[in-house]
Amino acid sequence: MSLSRRALMASTLALTGAGFAARAVAQTASQTAPMPVYDEALVNNWQNWSWAKVELSVEAGGAKPLRAEGTPYQAVAFHHDPFDAAPYSKLTFFANGGADGGQSLMVKALVGGKAVDPGVTITLKAKTWQPAAVPLKDLLGPGSVAGKMIDGLWFQAGAGGAKPFYLDK
Repeated sequence: MSLSRRALMASTLALTGAGFAARAVAQTASQTAPMPVYDEALVNNWQNWSWAKVELSVEAGGAKPLRAEGTPYQAVAFHHDPFDAAPYSKLTFFANGGADGGQSLMVKALVGGKAVDPGVTITLKAKTWQPAAVPLKDLLGPGSVAGKMIDGLWFQAGAGGAKPFYLDK
């Protein structure tokens, strides 16, 4: 499987404010810049707390995505000191289902160390980089995101587990 750079411009796996598109430099009205999570390595004090098998910065055709696989309900898990979700509107990233594809991942935010259910489910395509922009309001449940303190993000395999897949900027 070729993991060469995508032809389209990719955004960093990041929390972004309203109005951001792939590699956009525009900022929200409050001038909040994106908070990158992964940009060929974990950045901005994000830590790998995964319990799935995760390899960071895998060499792949000029890119350095992370590679993950896991048994049912294992997750790629990132931890950060709690921060207010209010300045951010969505989580943006690219995902690739590897050779097989078809993996269902539940994308979840953590508040107070607990995953907010139900999260958002995405299904990965084989050998294809697909962009994702998950609204934080969908990850944080009913009500305003203001005042909700995020301290983690999960990309959790479903009941079928997850054959190798990739996440990238």
